[in-house]
Amino acid sequence: MQIDKEDWEFQIGYLEELLAEHGYSLIEDTDEENRIEFDERAVYLNSRQHPETRFYTLLHEFGHLDIFVNGAQQFQDEHPMYVQHQDGRSVAGKAFRVSLLAEELEAWRRGRRVARNEGMIIDDFKYDKLMTDCIMSYINWAAD
Repeated sequence: MQIDKEDWEFQIGYLEELLAEHGYSLIEDTDEENRIEFDERAVYLNSRQHPETRFYTLLHEFGHLDIFVNGAQQFQDEHPMYVQHQDGRSVAGKAFRVSLLAEELEAWRRGRRVARNEGMIIDDFKYDKLMTDCIMSYINWAAD
């Protein structure tokens, strides 16, 4: 199925509504670092990205929210090195790096699940490519 820019924007808007239901806002700005800020209750996206890429990135960030809202304790039980902000661990430590990598992988998995559960359209090949590129950047960072 071929979808255009407006379709991607529609799906981004739908995710923005889901974020709002959890009390989070979406902030898109030029050259912004893609991330979720739990303290601010905001998700930041780089507005220069193609709408399809922004959508997949937003799914991933929503995956982080899903971990936080719907399974932080279970994830922490299964991953005892769970990444927690301000928990005193050294960012340079191996445990932190492994924990962060596990959380990143889980957020991508949950983002895809959200899209499927909500009946959204995704191109699995493109989603997997973006996920792989992003995860590899974390693997490279963790290996340094």
